[in-house]
Amino acid sequence: MRDPVRRGAPIGVEGRVDFAPAVYGSLLVTTLMAIQWRGDPNPEVIGLSLLISVVAFWLTDAWSEIVAHRVQGPIDLPTAVGIARSQATILISVIVPGIILATPRFLGVPVDFAIGAALLVSLVQLFLWGLAVGLAAHGSRLLALGVALVDCGIGLVVVILKVLVIH
Repeated sequence: MRDPVRRGAPIGVEGRVDFAPAVYGSLLVTTLMAIQWRGDPNPEVIGLSLLISVVAFWLTDAWSEIVAHRVQGPIDLPTAVGIARSQATILISVIVPGIILATPRFLGVPVDFAIGAALLVSLVQLFLWGLAVGLAAHGSRLLALGVALVDCGIGLVVVILKVLVIH
């Protein structure tokens, strides 16, 4: 069971950084991009969809953490803001893929290439967040690599399922 007081604490409070929103965001972006890359894809629509979805999930996750704190008793505005900020790492997940999705319009990059590159970047983000989590949790580079491979593997399973089910 997750501890809402520690998990919702602002980054750096109690010596812990919460990587869960960043990993979740990267999985969300990977999933949404894999699902939307079919038929005649529009990278601008995909990028906007990613942005709206990630912001919506950030707000939902932050609100659920605030509610979890409020069950324990009243909280003040700075605590609520700290909770929202601690969940904000989810927003990082859309930045680089979003920039890549803009390259067809601004640089003339082929649409399928841009979407494929954005999907690849989201998988790399999963790997890197997994590495960060593994190092923070275990301190061992070998275990960190294992966590990173599992995180990236989950993203790859999503892509493979997309290919099998949607195509």
